Amino acid sequence: MFRILAHIGLTILTVLIIRELLPDEIYYDSNETLLIFAVILGALHSFVLPVLRVITLPLTCLTLGLFALVLSAAAFYIPGMFLEGVEVTVLGAAIAAVIFGVLNGVLDTVLGGR
Repeated sequence: MFRILAHIGLTILTVLIIRELLPDEIYYDSNETLLIFAVILGALHSFVLPVLRVITLPLTCLTLGLFALVLSAAAFYIPGMFLEGVEVTVLGAAIAAVIFGVLNGVLDTVLGGR
């Protein structure tokens, strides 16, 4: 349970960093909506995305891993569609998926001690 909460906390930190790096691609009304977006994104990355990656493993292998980027971009874009006050562009979701993967991996290694 602590590992999941730590992962969601790292996701919040990563989303805040991405927001500062891509101010034109990610728009939010208030800090509260951005934190709700980060919690939803963390939950997606903790629970839904691993299942989708297993299901779509043949397609990911066929596309030499590019479909994993599509899944990550979709996981970043879809909460922005349904959450009022947060707007994420398609290009912003694709760039943010790459930055999210790198930053989350680095922060998880540095702070999580894997």
